[in-house]
Amino acid sequence: MRIAIAGSSGLLGTALGTSLTEDGHEVIRLVRHEARGEDERPWDPMSRVIAGPGLDDVDAVVNLAGAGIGNRPWTSSYRRAILTSRVEGTRTLARALADSPRRRAPRTLLVPSAVGVYGAERGDEVLDEGASTGDDFLARVCRLTEAAAQPAQAVGVRVVSLRTGIVLSSHGGFLQVQRPLYLAGLGGPIDSGEQWLSWISREDHVRAMRHLLLESALEGPVNVTAPGAVHQREFARTYAASLNRPCRLMLPSAALVPLLGPDMVREVVRAGQRVVPDRLLRDGFTFHQPRLVQALDAVRAGSF
Repeated sequence: MRIAIAGSSGLLGTALGTSLTEDGHEVIRLVRHEARGEDERPWDPMSRVIAGPGLDDVDAVVNLAGAGIGNRPWTSSYRRAILTSRVEGTRTLARALADSPRRRAPRTLLVPSAVGVYGAERGDEVLDEGASTGDDFLARVCRLTEAAAQPAQAVGVRVVSLRTGIVLSSHGGFLQVQRPLYLAGLGGPIDSGEQWLSWISREDHVRAMRHLLLESALEGPVNVTAPGAVHQREFARTYAASLNRPCRLMLPSAALVPLLGPDMVREVVRAGQRVVPDRLLRDGFTFHQPRLVQALDAVRAGSF
């Protein structure tokens, strides 16, 4: 297959592109600079432009692009960047597929979403893909991003919304921020640690995307999380143990409000969703790291 990837230089995009290329698929990397090779194609989602043949010659598209959620405080301008980067990027890709001469051919679009779609505070409720969505900022971002794929869906493109949990990897992301704190003996849960943390290993996320691209007929929302969601306190103890460090501290979320702002603290730092990958499991997908200790062993080995 010929598969276009937006966000191909990120944590997930890099691994997905390498995996697909190694298996003989052709990867077209949608980039925001001049093409540096035949495998790159410039695009500008804000102007809704994709260079060359656009997406006329690809079989599937994976959108992993967007401003980072936890990278910096949510100023009003950065909130706009989070929203527009995802919505306009998805809309540009969806419209290019819809306008393509191949629009009636079997094609697939994977859209970026997140477990934040369910809202920040869901307690112990078990959330499958049929659960209600939230109404806070991140939930709205996810809902609008998923809806932006409608032009492609309207012409028969199979659209899958990747409702992704925290990605665990030795190459960056969530653990890149956590690791220095834990190595210094300063790691621990936020507040009581009762919040649920829905996670997935980088390896299993890439395998899930490959499954959805190459083997599955699923469409609509798909929870891309491991089946073993844990409380924050369990994550803290397990991660500290994997680094042979103590876990005795509790960080009050109120201490982070002056630095990050109340919305980011509530929707990211203190957020809790107990998400289950119901549709993936029913579709026959098997996880290599279904439990947290297995994922952290893989991280320690540096394999993913």
